[in-house]
Amino acid sequence: MSREGIPNKVNKFDTDIAPHFSEIREWLGQGDSIKDICGKLSISQDTWYRYQKEHETLSELVKLGRSITLSTVEKSLLKLCTGYEFEELKTIVEEDKNGKKRTKLEKSKRHQPPSAQAISFFLRNRCPEEWADKKELVLDTAQNETARKRLFMQMLSGEDNPELEQLAPQIECSDDDMEETTE
Repeated sequence: MSREGIPNKVNKFDTDIAPHFSEIREWLGQGDSIKDICGKLSISQDTWYRYQKEHETLSELVKLGRSITLSTVEKSLLKLCTGYEFEELKTIVEEDKNGKKRTKLEKSKRHQPPSAQAISFFLRNRCPEEWADKKELVLDTAQNETARKRLFMQMLSGEDNPELEQLAPQIECSDDDMEETTE
């Protein structure tokens, strides 16, 4: 017998997921995977994704949690790209004449210089059209092929061609290149 139409029907989402929204947001902010979160909630990943489709609040919570994590990582990457100052604590243990050990804490400010690798990563991903390792070069090969064939035919026929005369000074040949081979 179906329970549809029965008022106050409680489903698993309302009892097992909704009360844990604040924890889910925290887990996502810490970088936990969906698999980890499902394990903590004792549900399958299929159930998780079904709940995400059925409940907009869960879907929005996941987007928010991931955006917070992404923002934190982006800030850290920018910090690596620009360099930063930090305090370093050193613990120094000194022994006096009597053999008594004294512990001393020493604070010092240090500078972490920018990371070339982080800068490269940032630029290649934020401005790929300017900084990508591989540039896309599109050649109209059909047009080039036609022009090469025409020039070749003109060379074979011995016709004077102003285009060939313009190219001649640009082509450098040594005497070794011009040697004839005889067998």
